[in-house]
Amino acid sequence: MIKWGIIGAGNIAHRFATSLKQVKGARLYAVARRTMEKAEAFRAEHPCDVAYDNYQTLLEDSEVDAVYIALPHQFHLEWVKKALRAGKAVLCEKPATLSPQEMEEISETAKETNVFFMEAMKSRFVPAYREIKERIDKGDIGEVLSVSTSLCHVFTEADASYHFEPVQGGCLLDMGVYNISLIEDLMSSPVQVKAVDYEVKDNGIEVYVVAKLESNGVMGRVESAFDRETETVAIITGTIGEIRISNFHRPASYTLTLADSNESQLHEVLYDHDDFYSEIVHVVECIQEHKTESPIMSLKHSENVARIMDQIKDEIVL
Repeated sequence: MIKWGIIGAGNIAHRFATSLKQVKGARLYAVARRTMEKAEAFRAEHPCDVAYDNYQTLLEDSEVDAVYIALPHQFHLEWVKKALRAGKAVLCEKPATLSPQEMEEISETAKETNVFFMEAMKSRFVPAYREIKERIDKGDIGEVLSVSTSLCHVFTEADASYHFEPVQGGCLLDMGVYNISLIEDLMSSPVQVKAVDYEVKDNGIEVYVVAKLESNGVMGRVESAFDRETETVAIITGTIGEIRISNFHRPASYTLTLADSNESQLHEVLYDHDDFYSEIVHVVECIQEHKTESPIMSLKHSENVARIMDQIKDEIVL
């Protein structure tokens, strides 16, 4: 039985805890928040053995096998490293870090401690995406020519917490990381940034970004925003067909179109329970098999994503 602790129990942690209840061989054991009142409130909604008002105390609890870190972005590096050094397997909410340098620190710590770490890129684990990857790998749409992604929503400062703060704010870290992760998974590394258009607030936080990428002749497109609505979609174009993924950050279906027939086929591949479940099952299996990283979302994958993110952000100036 893998006993989980949650550090930083905001909205997304509630969804994680709800999904964890469905996973065999794992259960929620502890939660840590900034105050005992908040920790106990979370515990009341998601029953577990103990509640802490100190993150380090949770890490020092010998009963905890793994931790889910759902803190604001800027605290990931500190608490991931502390968790790894405490011998706790780590699933850290995306983005794992604010920079490729920070991600390298995590990779080095994970390797030094020989403890499991994975960035929580749940979109890679849902059944629909696993089927899409299998089709692409089999050559069902031929050689991939381009990967175009758009994930834009109106998100106001009144609705936000840290999302509009310098350093850890901006649409790229919050939503664009999904676009970049999809592109990283389907285009060979290194991916080069060819052009970036953007809109920023006075404090330098990007609220709209569209970036053109390229790798070995394959073209990529990232569109991310806090200030407009677009269709959330990824379009993967190959030499003999195309796959269109609605809500690619949490897909439950996709449309396959083959060039020779020009007929589109909708394939529904529903979640197992919810969009968190498959990711958690994967992590639990990795821990049980004594793996130190995931073959689907490895340390190298996270390093690549952080590097692409950094290259795009480097093009954004006031």
